[in-house]
Amino acid sequence: MEPYTASTVVTSIKEDGNGHWHTLENSPFYAEGGGQPADRGWIGTLPVLDVQIKDGEVWHLLSESLPTGKAVEVRIDEDVRRDHSIQHTAQHVITAILEDRHGIRTLSFGIGETDSSIEIETATMDWAHVEALEQEMQQLIFENRPIHVYEIPEEEIDRMRLRKETDRTGMIRIVEIEGLDYNACGGTHVETTGQLGTIHVTAMKKVRGNLRLTYVAGNRAIKATQQARAALRTIHHTFSTTNESVAARVIEEHTIRLEREKEIKTLEERIAKAKVEAVLKEDNYVALHVGRTEAETLTIAIIERIAATGRIAVGANYGTQKLFVMHDGTQDIAVGTFLKAALQEMQIGRGGGNHKQAQARFTSVAELEKGIEEIVKRLQEGVLPC
Repeated sequence: MEPYTASTVVTSIKEDGNGHWHTLENSPFYAEGGGQPADRGWIGTLPVLDVQIKDGEVWHLLSESLPTGKAVEVRIDEDVRRDHSIQHTAQHVITAILEDRHGIRTLSFGIGETDSSIEIETATMDWAHVEALEQEMQQLIFENRPIHVYEIPEEEIDRMRLRKETDRTGMIRIVEIEGLDYNACGGTHVETTGQLGTIHVTAMKKVRGNLRLTYVAGNRAIKATQQARAALRTIHHTFSTTNESVAARVIEEHTIRLEREKEIKTLEERIAKAKVEAVLKEDNYVALHVGRTEAETLTIAIIERIAATGRIAVGANYGTQKLFVMHDGTQDIAVGTFLKAALQEMQIGRGGGNHKQAQARFTSVAELEKGIEEIVKRLQEGVLPC
């Protein structure tokens, strides 16, 4: 196993907008590369914020500067290293099974903060295939196959077994999972497949005609399972369901919600029609509607209907503290420019828009009411700061 601690010396320093970068005489830290994030840890008492390779040198980012020549104790964060090693080794397992048993190549790979992902060269996989893949991976984990990491001269590499051709020269680092994978790789890995614990695919998304599989392994898989179980318990408690009945109940609730939304939309259309008729009884150049308790969608629907009659429509929604100004395009006034300029003069609210429609948001109902009064007054009097 690679060491987690070392004694070394600071050899050089440089600074940029991120902080202070240091090179060491000997560094045990893994620098970001190949889809794997950098190690975390400490140089002396300072946390290592990032590790990058540039021009063949390993640079360590710290929040403070250490003097060149200073002897330091360095320590890798074992939990982070172990987690990255598990996620990276899991990728080797997924890639090998998909390619060797199913003829599907891996195109890219990356480890994120909470999950990892690979893009694979297929667009036909479904969740039945994913579940079968998970069973295959779990069997390899149960077999606890040894994983060997070693360096050999490039001329001694078994090119026929190599998972992916490498352009590296000299001594080549090989990661070999017995009976499964033989790969040139510079990342960190666990010592046996059993140390992966389990691998779960959590999401599947089409990208560029291929598929991106998101997965978790080891403690990440345990955490994801616990989160899913907690969510399921909440659903069971809320709807009085069991594992067997929960899917049917969720579908039922979804169907009911869609029906209710249809009913609400029908009612809103009726309400909008009635309110528009009431507003239009007043033969004003500027028609005002104020929605004190209605949803924003209903306020907008009413304003749109009024504007369609050829008037300048002004609407306010108290719930969202928004003001709307619209017309059907037959008016000369560019309401977006007008509203923005008026708000700037009043020094309240923020908003703007285009020629036909604009909106503004205020920080309080009092500001909204002030805005309504002033905007309507300016429009009626033709005081247009645009």
